[in-house]
Amino acid sequence: MPKKSAINRGRVKLEKLMQRIITTVKAQYPNASDEYVLLVAANAVHKYAMALGYYEGVWRGVKTYLESTVGVGRFRQIAGPVRSAVLHIARLVTSGASDDEIQKTIESYSLPDDIKTALKNYFIGVGAQKA
Repeated sequence: MPKKSAINRGRVKLEKLMQRIITTVKAQYPNASDEYVLLVAANAVHKYAMALGYYEGVWRGVKTYLESTVGVGRFRQIAGPVRSAVLHIARLVTSGASDDEIQKTIESYSLPDDIKTALKNYFIGVGAQKA
């Protein structure tokens, strides 16, 4: 495997995160055992990796939906702002936002109307349990 593969870069990022968490926990709780500190750090890194996987899955699903409804050419021109909007909405969904909050967030972005409509169709109904 090449030295600079995506897997190796991700592994290094997670290792740095693990070390940062270990030093933070040791600084806050100097009397904690090494096993406890490692357990806390491993749980935190695991939750971080799961969240990244969730957000990437949401982005891929929305991207496929937008490409099928809006059109590939029109969507590719503004994929960056759409991705940041989708990730922000996904964070709102994980925090338990209602449909009204999601709709207001979608309206606040300066995206074309057809993309806003597609995002509403995709995300509205996700927050129905809180409403």
